[in-house]
Amino acid sequence: MTFYSSYLMHTNIHRSLVKYLIIALSLILVSLPTKGQKQPDEPTSYLDDLSFAWSKKEDTIALVVKNKLLTPIQVYLYSRADSANSKSFLVLPKDSTEVARFISQLPDSVLLAKFNDSTKIGYFWGHSSLIKPDTSYLYRFPFKKGKKYEVSQSFNGKASHRSIRSKYAIDFQLNVGEPVYAAREGIVVKVIDWFTKQGGKELVKAANRIIILHSDGTMANYAHLQYQGSLVKEGQQVERGQKIGFAGVTGYSRGPHLHFVVRKENDISIPIFFEGHEGVILKKGRRYKVVE
Repeated sequence: MTFYSSYLMHTNIHRSLVKYLIIALSLILVSLPTKGQKQPDEPTSYLDDLSFAWSKKEDTIALVVKNKLLTPIQVYLYSRADSANSKSFLVLPKDSTEVARFISQLPDSVLLAKFNDSTKIGYFWGHSSLIKPDTSYLYRFPFKKGKKYEVSQSFNGKASHRSIRSKYAIDFQLNVGEPVYAAREGIVVKVIDWFTKQGGKELVKAANRIIILHSDGTMANYAHLQYQGSLVKEGQQVERGQKIGFAGVTGYSRGPHLHFVVRKENDISIPIFFEGHEGVILKKGRRYKVVE
């Protein structure tokens, strides 16, 4: 999420962390939660995707970002005074990149305070230099064969498909517990399956989902899945038509359905088409089935 996805994170430097840095003058690692420690309905955070470390050598302090995912990440450093003024960095899968460096005789605590007061950090999954959407690819419907499923919301849906992230999303009316299938082959880069609640916009980040990275760099997001309703693991290669999980009603949702969207860099959704319906935008209220 993203996700396949866009988040904004303030770099808050805790006083005890700064004190430790001054005393030790060595590497500091931000403590990280793990999936195994999460409880139902605990929100996700940037720490699921990235880790941050300050390193100290003589009069130089550097901030290093480590990518914990199997997809590239684009990290942005924004000026608090002018958010339009930013620097971006590509962090390759499971790799690290230095994003800030200070060379000064000022005390460490002063340098870190200046950075915290002047800078905020954001990131997106993917990077434009590594994503070349295959617009000719025809996707498989993400549900089982032999049954027709209704589209309750399609491209530019008035209910919730109006943002750049969801403009080209499609909602399929799957009931809770119905199987979800991979619409395209790829590598699983994110599995979130611990949320249990369903409700309004306050739960917009609390949908269970599976995100799959495709060979062209785009990423498919299968959202609102059932609690513990994933059949795949991060890092697993999945085939087109493989059963990957079960539909549910978690997160910001008015009822059971599968929210399916494919995105490129900067969380931008892209139009996609399905086998048997090349160039055809799926229509709300119409039922579709997997082409045999």
